Amino acid sequence: MRMHNYHITACLVSAFSAMAMAQEGYIQAPAGLGMNESKPQPAYTIAAPYDEPIDVQELTLRLQTLEDKERQTAVQWKKLQDAKKPSAEKPKLPNVAINGVFQADAVSFNQGETSKEAYGRIDGGADFRRARLSAKGAVSDRMDYFMQMDFGFFGRPTFTDVWADFKDVGSLGTVRVGQWKQPFGLETVSSFRYTTFMERSSLFQAFTPFRHIGVGFYNHDDNLDWTWAASYFRTGQDQFGGSLSTDGGNGGAGRLTHLLWHNGPKGEDYLHVGAGYFLNSPPNDRIRFRSIPEIFVGEFVVPTGVPLGTSGQPVPDVANGTPFFVDTGTIAGTNLTQTIGLESLWVRGPLSWQSEAMGCFVDTSQNGNAFLNGAYSQVGWFLTGEHRPYDRKSGAIDRVMPFHSVSKCGGGWGAWEIAGRWSYLDVTDGQIIGGLMQNMTVGLNWYVNPNCKCVFNYIHSWADSRPIRNGVIQSNDFISSQTDAFGLRCQLDF
Repeated sequence: MRMHNYHITACLVSAFSAMAMAQEGYIQAPAGLGMNESKPQPAYTIAAPYDEPIDVQELTLRLQTLEDKERQTAVQWKKLQDAKKPSAEKPKLPNVAINGVFQADAVSFNQGETSKEAYGRIDGGADFRRARLSAKGAVSDRMDYFMQMDFGFFGRPTFTDVWADFKDVGSLGTVRVGQWKQPFGLETVSSFRYTTFMERSSLFQAFTPFRHIGVGFYNHDDNLDWTWAASYFRTGQDQFGGSLSTDGGNGGAGRLTHLLWHNGPKGEDYLHVGAGYFLNSPPNDRIRFRSIPEIFVGEFVVPTGVPLGTSGQPVPDVANGTPFFVDTGTIAGTNLTQTIGLESLWVRGPLSWQSEAMGCFVDTSQNGNAFLNGAYSQVGWFLTGEHRPYDRKSGAIDRVMPFHSVSKCGGGWGAWEIAGRWSYLDVTDGQIIGGLMQNMTVGLNWYVNPNCKCVFNYIHSWADSRPIRNGVIQSNDFISSQTDAFGLRCQLDF
């Protein structure tokens, strides 16, 4: 075919050359042909060894047709080669990806006399708030898994998330079985890696279900404007996912979110709203509401008087650390609790405003009914112009991406953010007495790159609570106190 195209092209070039020469008078009609020299000859005909004159336009059309057929042949040949590629090039299943994260903290406290009277001396220090390794992957094209261990949390190590996902289950979307963060609250479902402050708000420990073993589902609409999730789980839990009870110990949670708008080339202008519901039948009809002052540091020690064993090696089994500032104590005879949560997140370029409010209805047979509640509101501003990203599939906060990460070759200063948060928690109503706490937090965040950030937090806490020592309430006399805390953190995840 290539030789045939070459001859046609050569003929075409010759034809155009002959036409040009004829127009200039360089070609004359051969003698003896009886041609009338005064009669004009067609410009598009040339002498050739054919019976009929050659039409240049027709020749060009034929050439284009041949070139089109050659291109079609090349495309078909490529498709044939792609189809013959060996199946070994397809992703192998099961597969695995290893991830990890650590948070190294340093915390100090400044107490007044009333704070010492309420909680005793609160020691500062340094620790690894979290140190986790995880394995994540797929075992088939419709089943994913995740398994994560924490070597810094109580239990050392302990389970965090351990689950399997069954994907594309009709209208349910994805069905999850195992232990994970149950669908309730914006702070709860968002990763601690991406939260603004060192600790979640005081509402988190008091009201949210957080991690439990169970079964649930989650899904979203095609436009990624709506998300919904629901689950059933065991509400009791040790540090390894287990839950035992002779009465109660069952719960359920649901969450619905909506993205009112999502604009900008990078999604830097959006408004998220959501609502959640948490139903809890506590294990053995016993429940407790309490919270720390939005900062924590601790250590594991061997308690005084405990034998070390024949090895003499001091294996730690007791945790010292920041005490709970408000605490109801164990409430016996609790048949049911119902918690309702509202959430919002508005981002406009470098500005973000995030808020949540929760109310818990407590139904007890011994202490009557009560309504406990709390809320927080926080504002953040990126001095370097970035914005707080949003995960539209899960309705959660996403990873900050600095415009100019710190690097040896390219320089850069990372992303800088200032933030402030106010929160309150009221766990006193009727015969349930737990106290009232307010916290004001100021933070400065330096995102060195997408996987590393350094954080400074200052927290001022006001509390009206009963005196507490080692988790035990000493009396029913309330003490009004104020406490300051200063925290530094370096976080790295991969």
